[in-house]
Amino acid sequence: MQKLKALTALRAVAAITVIFFHIMSPTGHTFGEFGVDIFFVTSGFVIALVLDNPALTAQRFLADRIARIVPLYWVLTFGVFVGALVAPELLNSTTANLGNLLKSLFFIPYRKESGQIFPMLFVGWTLNYEMLFYVVTAASLMLVRRYRLVLTSALILAIFCAAKASHSGSVLAAFYMNQRMFEFPLGFMAYQNWKSGVRIKLPLAGCVAAAAYAWMAYINWHDLSDAPLLYYGLPAFVLIGCTLSLEPAMGSGSLTRAAIFIGNASYAIYLSHPYCVEAARKLLPDAIDGFDATAPPGVALTMIVATAMGAALYQFVDWPLHRHARRLLHAVPAIRLRRSRTAGARDTGTHAQEEPAGDLPVNEDAN
Repeated sequence: MQKLKALTALRAVAAITVIFFHIMSPTGHTFGEFGVDIFFVTSGFVIALVLDNPALTAQRFLADRIARIVPLYWVLTFGVFVGALVAPELLNSTTANLGNLLKSLFFIPYRKESGQIFPMLFVGWTLNYEMLFYVVTAASLMLVRRYRLVLTSALILAIFCAAKASHSGSVLAAFYMNQRMFEFPLGFMAYQNWKSGVRIKLPLAGCVAAAAYAWMAYINWHDLSDAPLLYYGLPAFVLIGCTLSLEPAMGSGSLTRAAIFIGNASYAIYLSHPYCVEAARKLLPDAIDGFDATAPPGVALTMIVATAMGAALYQFVDWPLHRHARRLLHAVPAIRLRRSRTAGARDTGTHAQEEPAGDLPVNEDAN
């Protein structure tokens, strides 16, 4: 499988950007929400790359995606549930509700006690979209392998239109009429451009990538993001295209290796950073006189600790859980459907990531 250092490094930037956003969000002056949009477009790109493996079955695709997403998310969600039981004063609106726990674990959108549509681990709202994307993609893979990207995009459009047209006011309708769902097909387009050999010259690619990031930061800072697909999704698409064109400039020095490692750990960093941010906000002021998480020293400390904690979590928890979950799910007998006999005979590419080192294949760390 293709190893893309630049795209992995971009995931590191996206994860750190989201940390900054959540640290500064109480001030009302922040940017970084668009890190999620970068992740969504990247996810579409990576899944399109994965689906180009002719031996990949829908069952194996879902098994790999579940193994990648579920284990760490469940661990950290249970952590929030336990926290709500033993120290509810540390949580903003989450209570130890068993029904909400089950909805969170199985990616069912619901309204929290605050009225917002978030799971117990609030950053997991993005995973609700990711899991829908994976299920729709698996269905497309089973139905029309040749036009899998087109059908997946069409099904996403159908879900969005059905949610818009329902006028039901239900949680599901409100959740699935989010424009950000179209960022997965934007990732498909980015992949098709890249596969076709579309590249931008290095100096221009670097300038445009920086401009796309600055544009999203400006829009976010001034709270002009009433149309996320336009303000964030399309610039994220441009940013990823430019980033892919920067691949020849990626070296092998220590800075590159560090960026790649953080990028590989970006999923763990993304899921775990709320623990660090809330600790910095609610616990450190009592332990360190005058500590302010939103002041420059507090921001720097919180970002460094959150990144380091996520990286350690990836190395010692996320990666082992992912590896064992894949082995367990791959041991499940294949469901034999039409065309699956030949499709399952050659499983090349799905075992590409065997060591938690830098420069990992993008098909295994799509978040």
